[in-house]
Amino acid sequence: MPNFLLPFTGQPCSNCRLRIAVSLTFLVLCISQCQSQFRPPEVEISETDTVGYSFLQQEEHLIDNAAYLEPLFKKLYLQRVQGGQKINIVHIGDSHILGNYLTREVRERLQRAFGDAGRGLIFPYKLAGSNGPRDFLVETNARWNGASCQRNLSATTPFGVSGFTLETYNPKGELTFRMRDTATSETRLFTKVTIFQHKTPLQFDVVVRDEISNQTAQIYIQDDYSRSYYFDRPVGQVTIAAKRTNSQQKLLTLDGVALENELSGVLFHAIGVNGAKFQDYSRAKYFSRQVAELKPDLIILSMGTNEAQGHTDPGFMYRTMRDLVDNLLEQSPNALILLTTPADSYLRGKGFNPNMSDMSAVIRKFAKDKGYAVWDLYNITGGENSAVHWKNSGLLSSDSVHYSKAGYAAQGKLLYQSIVKGYNEYVLAKQP
Repeated sequence: MPNFLLPFTGQPCSNCRLRIAVSLTFLVLCISQCQSQFRPPEVEISETDTVGYSFLQQEEHLIDNAAYLEPLFKKLYLQRVQGGQKINIVHIGDSHILGNYLTREVRERLQRAFGDAGRGLIFPYKLAGSNGPRDFLVETNARWNGASCQRNLSATTPFGVSGFTLETYNPKGELTFRMRDTATSETRLFTKVTIFQHKTPLQFDVVVRDEISNQTAQIYIQDDYSRSYYFDRPVGQVTIAAKRTNSQQKLLTLDGVALENELSGVLFHAIGVNGAKFQDYSRAKYFSRQVAELKPDLIILSMGTNEAQGHTDPGFMYRTMRDLVDNLLEQSPNALILLTTPADSYLRGKGFNPNMSDMSAVIRKFAKDKGYAVWDLYNITGGENSAVHWKNSGLLSSDSVHYSKAGYAAQGKLLYQSIVKGYNEYVLAKQP
């Protein structure tokens, strides 16, 4: 499937080499896009998609009420057999989602099965004082102030699609995103850049360019929440530069950036904030409105760990879940909702957490009451006190609240399997 990936050589590319690389990339993409009609509708779950830990019982990993997701499965089916479909999945969560270890497993596998439409949403997390994914690099010439929706305890907070925001008062401030994966040294190419910000008259305009290919992207569409720019030729990096056009402009803010390659297939946007709870996203004023700009077919909500760490009142948690989902569906009425329960972990890293069962039960109850789909990771992986198995298998990190890279990879593979199993059931039901 098209990944828009080129090897990183560490040497500057000449114009000739760049033209050859781009031409070869488009040739591969054309061939890959044409292959969809030759693929079987069902998706095979290979050995590399499975996990080797017996306590995880991967054969039981099914989505409850998977029939609710049939509109998603139909779109995936059409993409699989005909092509031409863009499937947008938005996965919202806490620190388990922020690191991209779990979501990367799901993204790469879905894109391999149904086509790669791009990297999706990214943010310069380090500039906001947070950890983040490692499949892109960020450089800047300016000082930025940043915060997250979890740190601001106001009833209404000014955060958007990533749950973070950055601002600079430097009229010549620049941010450069380089899509070089630090683990594989591969560069991912894209042509469309969407900048999310709640624009006001005080904000600088921006110029979007790529210095390697000597291109300036052209703005295609804009509103009060986002602006989309297009490059004529695929690029592996982008610079977003402030441009003062009048004396009223004082600063530049950034809520997030989405990268696409304009091909059919899956866009898997991951949104995570350290310490986040359902209520933090529901309080963010621009969050649901900017999520709508991603045109989600499916919204996955993965929280509950932080509620369990503080023993949140179950009734209060239910209401905050309802508030967030209502906000999201008000702006994205055609989106489907998939809730997930968190895997078990220790209470503040010290031992058995008696609150995990209650929080997971609230998530299941909410999904059942509303008719949404739910992926019950908590019970599927052993339920109460199953964190002992995660710990003994080397799948929990040293703080015993987060998971190791292997632990997140296992969860990501299990989620992918569950989605594909639901999809394959839909495909089999269509057969005469």
